[in-house]
Amino acid sequence: MTRVINFDKTFKYTVPLSLVIIVAGLIASQVLGLNNGVDFQAGLNTSIQFAPPSMRVSFAGEGTMRLSVTKTEVDLISQAPSGQSKAFLFTYDKYPTLQAMAEALKTAPGVQVELVAKGDIASNLILGASQTDASLTQAATVLHVRAQDATTLMIPVEALRSTMKVFGNVSIQRAGDVNNREFVIRVEDSGKDPTFATTIHQKLGQTLGQAYGADNVLVNSSTFVGARFSKNLADQAVWMTLMTFLVILVYCSFRFKLNYAIGAVLSVVHDALVLVAFIVFTRMEFNTAIIAAILTIVGYSINDTIVIYDRIREKVKLNPSSHFQENMNRGVTETLGRTFITSGTVLLSAIALYIFTTGSMKDFSLCIIVGVITGTYSSVFIASAFVDMWNTFEEKGLKKKQDLSAKSAAAAKAALEAAKPAKGGRKALES
Repeated sequence: MTRVINFDKTFKYTVPLSLVIIVAGLIASQVLGLNNGVDFQAGLNTSIQFAPPSMRVSFAGEGTMRLSVTKTEVDLISQAPSGQSKAFLFTYDKYPTLQAMAEALKTAPGVQVELVAKGDIASNLILGASQTDASLTQAATVLHVRAQDATTLMIPVEALRSTMKVFGNVSIQRAGDVNNREFVIRVEDSGKDPTFATTIHQKLGQTLGQAYGADNVLVNSSTFVGARFSKNLADQAVWMTLMTFLVILVYCSFRFKLNYAIGAVLSVVHDALVLVAFIVFTRMEFNTAIIAAILTIVGYSINDTIVIYDRIREKVKLNPSSHFQENMNRGVTETLGRTFITSGTVLLSAIALYIFTTGSMKDFSLCIIVGVITGTYSSVFIASAFVDMWNTFEEKGLKKKQDLSAKSAAAAKAALEAAKPAKGGRKALES
């Protein structure tokens, strides 16, 4: 026979603990503020990588020549004035060194190549970026190569922050492994400069070029979000979350009772607020990936809560004479095996994502890990605790009404007895 765990005895500890964490998170969010990503904060988000140049490529022929760098090859696509196009594909396995690749690129009509790095470096270390996926001109386009020396262009984050001070409110994060020398720089837009995106992009390249060498800076991508768009996106995220809570309330009200529905909503609100507190205290970037993580956890948590509610309701129907707390403890205990297996499987997947990914996906997986733990916790210690509290108040209210009814009945009976004349008095009146 399964030993029943008395979860109701722990509610007086778990509920205050959750309240402390949530209140601390709300206070911290007002004092420290969220570390808003570019999605929720107007500004320019630029991904840069420090890498030495491998070669300079230019074009002086007729028509146009477009250069593209992929993971497997370097492509040149020419288009003659007549409109006829031709592609030149140079794979890394066929041209394994920078020297071989440079000589191969020269075979394309009108293309000049100046080799800068050592010729024996592997060609598959050539880096591609948005600036290299463009039309070649007489002005040389620099192709970069991944740095091999452990000390070459190893820029500390603190040094980069010092360089970026001229831009005001700037956020800098390392992207991926430290050996990639890749950073994400976010410059906040105050909304005063209508040409902010163009101006800051140019100034950013110039500042980094002056500090670390123009040929050593590779711009991977740039994303600009305007003030109006960021505000609209933030408002939509809030409304989307609130609508999710409302749908959960309506669904659970139809499937269970109102007290169950309110408990379910409180549990998912708890999960969202605890996750927000975690994000605030860890200074994790708050972006659309985090919103996706919160909504994912809300879905996971409500599923776990409904499974527990179903089992509790089943126990109440099978044992109507038993006290609600006894039925609740038995129902939650019997679902523990299923809860641990489900939560454990999700946790293993989230941990694998956290270990083997980088950037926003790593933050997303970390939020999932925290959310799965809080979601499992809230289904037992918040959702069930609220239903237990509701039933306790109902029982106390019912007992109070019964006591009042009993007192009223006793008082009425006493008054009736008092209104009856005594037996001796009645005989005296008759005589």
